[in-house]
Amino acid sequence: MLNKRKIYLRADAGPEIGYGHYIRSLALADMLKQDFDCTMFTQTPTDYQLREAKEVCSVISLPSDDSKFDKFLDYLKGDEIVVLDNYFFTTNYQRAIKAKGCKLVCIDDMHDKHYVADVVINHGCTNASLFDIEPYTHLCLGFEYALLRRPFWQPKKQSRELNSYAICFGGADPQNLTLDYAKRITSEQPFGHIIAIIGDSYQHEDSLREVQGIEVRKRLTANQMAQIFSSAEHVICSASTTAYEALACGAEVTSICYTDNQKELHHLLSSTNFTQSFPKFYNCLRNEFIQLAWRLVNYRELTQSESRQIWQYRNDEEVRQWMKNDNPIAWEEHTAFINTLQSDSTKQYYAFFIGDIFVASYDLVHIANREAECGLFLNKEYEGIGLASAMQTIMEQEATSLQVNRLYAQVRENNHLSLRFFLRNGFEEYQHSNNYVYLHKSI
Repeated sequence: MLNKRKIYLRADAGPEIGYGHYIRSLALADMLKQDFDCTMFTQTPTDYQLREAKEVCSVISLPSDDSKFDKFLDYLKGDEIVVLDNYFFTTNYQRAIKAKGCKLVCIDDMHDKHYVADVVINHGCTNASLFDIEPYTHLCLGFEYALLRRPFWQPKKQSRELNSYAICFGGADPQNLTLDYAKRITSEQPFGHIIAIIGDSYQHEDSLREVQGIEVRKRLTANQMAQIFSSAEHVICSASTTAYEALACGAEVTSICYTDNQKELHHLLSSTNFTQSFPKFYNCLRNEFIQLAWRLVNYRELTQSESRQIWQYRNDEEVRQWMKNDNPIAWEEHTAFINTLQSDSTKQYYAFFIGDIFVASYDLVHIANREAECGLFLNKEYEGIGLASAMQTIMEQEATSLQVNRLYAQVRENNHLSLRFFLRNGFEEYQHSNNYVYLHKSI
């Protein structure tokens, strides 16, 4: 069985501090569990937290006192990707995690500290100048990096009720905005179906139920929330992930800002036109973590298991149909070819892996006179998420180190996906013959 790279997600929650950080970190784990081995670490999880995590990843409980910080560090071996999501993780705590050898991702709405993380995710801000970061830190900003739960990725289309409303201000709603907006809507005519969504920590349920025309719903699953947001014409909610979830369902959203950490997201929601289909945030985040985790291996240094994976994918009919030699290759022929690379300086073959899983192969061949021909093929599971361009950048750096300053590519004319890839990455067509398109690029 192939080993996946481990991701440890660290977020606390509860009736007093809310569940937003935990739920969005869990949403991230759900997006990444196909490629990674994810574990959630949280202080004294409630039954609700455990229930939400059941189908996503395992949960490890930490103490609710300050010993939780060192306890979590004790779990780290150095080969994990750590995701922090709470405001109380300081720069020094980030440094302690990096000192272990881990890759680090911070999810943060406030940008009120210096970040030593490899990646910072903030879906409510697009101004990179506001962040105090290291030169290597990559910022993932704006709604393309929204952390939505699975039912909101591709919500089912439903007919919308005219003048219908959904109101949602989180599980506790200490300011009782739910009751306030319920009264506002019902004081106006006409209004249709109104659903108020509350949590177990909401303290004003009896008063809310007294409002005429209100349907109160509680303890809802993400699927139930998506169903409501997909049928309501209007959603009134906090300027939070909930607003993005409602937008993903196609509702008209009124976001309400009532805490400092909501101000930037509220501004972004107010200034952005979301009439178009919601961005492919899932691919953006998956792409980011794969790039953070992948390792580049020269074919000369492959283990037998790694070599066998490449051989299997290269022989896949959908892959080899686009190759110059589109015939299946025997395992013995494959291993013999790799052995020849040990003494052939005109060829360099590389493979990308995450954990033990093969992602892609890239080759530079006919290396001579500062020129080389390049080629690429991907594991089908990783096609269409934007990885190839990042690989091209890495391989152009590798080519430069080999004193290559001009690349060539040869693509079958009906391989439209590959042709678009090379053109998007700065290659130009210079010849078209024998059912092939020939391209080149200076680097």
